[in-house]
Amino acid sequence: MTDDSGTQPTGTETIPVRRVAALLNPASRHGLGAATATQAVTALRNAGLEVYELIGDTAEHARQLATKAMDSGLDAVVVVGGDGSVALALGAARGRQTPIGIMPAGSGNDLAREFAIPAKELDAAARVIAAGRVQAMDIGVATTADGTESVFATVAATGLDALVTEQANLMSWPKGQARYVLAALKGLSKFDPFDYRVTIDGELITEKLAMASVGNTRYYGGGMAIAPAADPNDGLLEVTLIRASSKWRGIAFFPRIFKGTHVELPDVITKRGKEIRLESTPSALAYADGEKIGDLPITVTVDPSAVRLLVP
Repeated sequence: MTDDSGTQPTGTETIPVRRVAALLNPASRHGLGAATATQAVTALRNAGLEVYELIGDTAEHARQLATKAMDSGLDAVVVVGGDGSVALALGAARGRQTPIGIMPAGSGNDLAREFAIPAKELDAAARVIAAGRVQAMDIGVATTADGTESVFATVAATGLDALVTEQANLMSWPKGQARYVLAALKGLSKFDPFDYRVTIDGELITEKLAMASVGNTRYYGGGMAIAPAADPNDGLLEVTLIRASSKWRGIAFFPRIFKGTHVELPDVITKRGKEIRLESTPSALAYADGEKIGDLPITVTVDPSAVRLLVP
């Protein structure tokens, strides 16, 4: 992709991509990812790429395989899976030059959505990888009280939205956005707010909140624009705090979150920062890229331009 002058946008470069490792997650989309994995590998080969298939027995094994592939001199590691699988590969790629490609095969595919990577056309996604256009990207790093770090690409969610994600992960039906909406309705029926302490680059905010999210990119939950001003290339994180309100008002929030217009409401606080600490009473659950990372407190920081992504 070029601008009107025929040059590439700032911050991108084009590299030759011929030999790639395909990191497969057959368990994505509640097991439906197996068929997609086969189709994705075929699409990559049809795009002229030499493909080495990698399947990890566990998340840690998959991370090790991705690291080994990067050290072997392959041109890219391609993730065939959802946002959680992509985050795993990005953690391995952190600080390395090997780019990550995405063949979307998850339930949300929110990082692919952020960069307009085709999620329903595997042949088109494979052509993006073969074209070799690379862009550097910031990542978020969430650290729990015991020092465990979790790298994420999209959003770290706490409070009600983390509970919704947990509920949605347990549901095999319906698919896509509808599953998150149904999970939200179930979550609101038994939800109690949290007393939060949120520290953003030293500034303390104390509020009774329904949820607190930290976005590196705009989307989570299959297309909800929770952090509509987030930019994964600015070295900052977008903080969205939603004050506790009645359950009926909470239900009204969700249609607006899909459009990103919730930030216009008086019960929503938005801030930006490089280091965010989230604490709550009682201790709220935290998810990042759709994967559980633990309970609060957590500290979230940004690692600027830490990874390289193959993009349209």
